[in-house]
Amino acid sequence: MKRHYIFASHGTFARGLLDSVELILGKQQDIHTLCAYVDENHDLTEQVETLLASLPAQDEVIAITDIFAGSVNNEFIRYLHRPHFHLIAGLNLPLVIDLLISADEQDSEKLIHEALSSSRESIQYCNQSIASALQADKDF
Repeated sequence: MKRHYIFASHGTFARGLLDSVELILGKQQDIHTLCAYVDENHDLTEQVETLLASLPAQDEVIAITDIFAGSVNNEFIRYLHRPHFHLIAGLNLPLVIDLLISADEQDSEKLIHEALSSSRESIQYCNQSIASALQADKDF
């Protein structure tokens, strides 16, 4: 079974994120982007339907949207019944890199949980983190 990733966002964020991923990790296979509302002639429901219809039903899909309960995320929620379909909200670079560098993990739920945990740790208020580290060094 092949694993596909979908980055989906309001505007061109998804495409820009893929550009950053490929700058860091090199060219990637099986990653699709959906940039909603960049062309007023494209209906979001139709964009999602077309994209998912293009992927073999037996393949696994990990869709990552930018905002939980946003219109893009809501369109993908309609596919939660699809076999081998996983939906994550909160598209960000650390999350995507964690997913991709651990892609050999066969258990997708484990892969997703570990990537979510790791990416949460990468979100830092640097002023506080650095000050705490400097204070710990002084106390040592």
